[in-house]
Amino acid sequence: MTIEATGFKKAVVQDVKVDASVPATVNVSLEVGAPSESVIVQGGAEVLQTQSAAISTTITGRQITEIPFTSRDALDLVLLLPGTNTPGRPRQSTVNGLPKGALNITIDGVNVQDNLLKSSDGFFTYVRPRVDAVDEVTVSTGNPGAESAGEGAVQIKFVTRSGSNQFHGSLYEYHRNPALNANYWFNNRDLRPDAKTGRAPRDRVLINQYGFRLGGPIWLPKKFFGPAAFDGRDKAFFFVNYEEYRIPEAASRQRTILTEAARQGNFKYVTSTGTNTVNLYTVAAANGHIATPDPTIAQLLLDIRNSTARTGGLTALTDPNTELFSFQNTGGQSRFFPTVRFDLNVTSKHKIENVWNYQKFTGVVDFLNGTDPAFPNFPNQGFQGSNRFSNTTALRSTFTPTVVNEARFGLVGGTVLFFPNVNRGQFTGSLANQDGFSIGIGAAGISGATVSTGPSRRNAPVWQFSDTLTWTKGSHSMSFGGTFTQINLWSWSQTQVPSIALGVASVDPADLMFNTTNFPGASATNLAAARGLYATLVGRVTAISASAVLSEKNNQYTYLGENVQRGRQREFGIFAQDAWRVNSNLTLNYGHALGGSIAVRLIERCPFSDHFR
Repeated sequence: MTIEATGFKKAVVQDVKVDASVPATVNVSLEVGAPSESVIVQGGAEVLQTQSAAISTTITGRQITEIPFTSRDALDLVLLLPGTNTPGRPRQSTVNGLPKGALNITIDGVNVQDNLLKSSDGFFTYVRPRVDAVDEVTVSTGNPGAESAGEGAVQIKFVTRSGSNQFHGSLYEYHRNPALNANYWFNNRDLRPDAKTGRAPRDRVLINQYGFRLGGPIWLPKKFFGPAAFDGRDKAFFFVNYEEYRIPEAASRQRTILTEAARQGNFKYVTSTGTNTVNLYTVAAANGHIATPDPTIAQLLLDIRNSTARTGGLTALTDPNTELFSFQNTGGQSRFFPTVRFDLNVTSKHKIENVWNYQKFTGVVDFLNGTDPAFPNFPNQGFQGSNRFSNTTALRSTFTPTVVNEARFGLVGGTVLFFPNVNRGQFTGSLANQDGFSIGIGAAGISGATVSTGPSRRNAPVWQFSDTLTWTKGSHSMSFGGTFTQINLWSWSQTQVPSIALGVASVDPADLMFNTTNFPGASATNLAAARGLYATLVGRVTAISASAVLSEKNNQYTYLGENVQRGRQREFGIFAQDAWRVNSNLTLNYGHALGGSIAVRLIERCPFSDHFR
């Protein structure tokens, strides 16, 4: 920063710390002398700024890279700040008790939240800010300026690192290994000891996070580039960060299964006189109802029983007809996080910056959404993958020493795939065959074999443009501007198999045999459990559920067809504000913002109303 006045020496203030959305105050005393003389001051910004009423906290530099936390996701730094409450996983966090929709999370001025889920999952971002790619994060929790008031009560703003006149970089790897940690107490209690070690297996938390970053001037040496040589010092800069995240996963699972006796039709229940056993097939035969097991369900229950012999352990439950099966599922994730930034001083008055993020997520199974196999090696399972990106371009123009304009445009998007490997073949194979259906064996009070009946994918890209003009006039610092945001939605899903519900309906003649004559001393709860077990064993169907979807390809209803949805919402706002420095001890901040949004518009390729004319 350079300060000049007639009759005084020129003052040059270096290394002024300026945080995102936080005014920086620099106090300088000019010395009498010729303008050709200079006085250089190092680090001139005040620690306590008194020009803004906004309540904010900024984390920068070594604070970001040296705070100990495991994820290396810079958004998790916000969890350490006062007012942030995390009841479970980090993405469930709230700030100052406000709803999720009150959060506005940006990277380089562009919103990066998943706007389809913002009201319920607002702490989740589509593009994940990485520690080594972030220069600073500012969290404003109260009294935001007029430029931010329409976007959210809580502003979380990340700024990407940039290059400078010097080359700086790092090479890193962060490693976690189960050999360095003790086992979970519940694993020691519930899992069968490993034959080799004699100890319960551990959850495999083996994480490798490695990468590099490099920034500096764009420099093309004349020795190698000849006439195309270029020295970008004070003109053009670059910054690159590349990070990979690899983690083999394991998760402990507990499933409720039938005892061997119950699988044979022997229903046990406890009365005041002891435990009674009634064979359901015998009762059914005596009353003229189906008295043989359904072959598909019988084989499915046998496959479940056989899976318990390969791994895990069984524990008795208070219900004499069920057992608890504890085991571990394995999987793994790979994630890639490249970030590239370019800064170009086109002229002394115009600067262009461009920041690009691309993030790829892949996994073996989706533990987050519970689509790992219901039982060891069962075919029905699903993984999650996504390709996410953001690109931000900004033009900063200094028209005069007191008039500065910044125009910024950004796009955030990418497709998230949920369980793309789920298909009908998972329900018709030799193992865990459900005959092309999802059979509701949960009617017997046990865990089902289905974790997902179909794939889906979605994309909610955000287009955002903003422009801010700042004009300093005497003791006034005025700013004017506006924003425009367009949020699109595209989603696709397809159910692969119908679902079958099992049970004994109240109008079913078989319901009459569940009485205290056939089940002496049984309670209403016991009789309901007996109905559920009988219905499951013999395949007593109460409902078959499937859907027919209006196809946009032929404008006809298609059984188990592709369901496509499209939508769009647009938001806009304008603002004007002023920071009036009344004197060195008093600053008045005032302004006004107007904003609005256009109702969500569904974009239909085949209007539903056409089918009712």
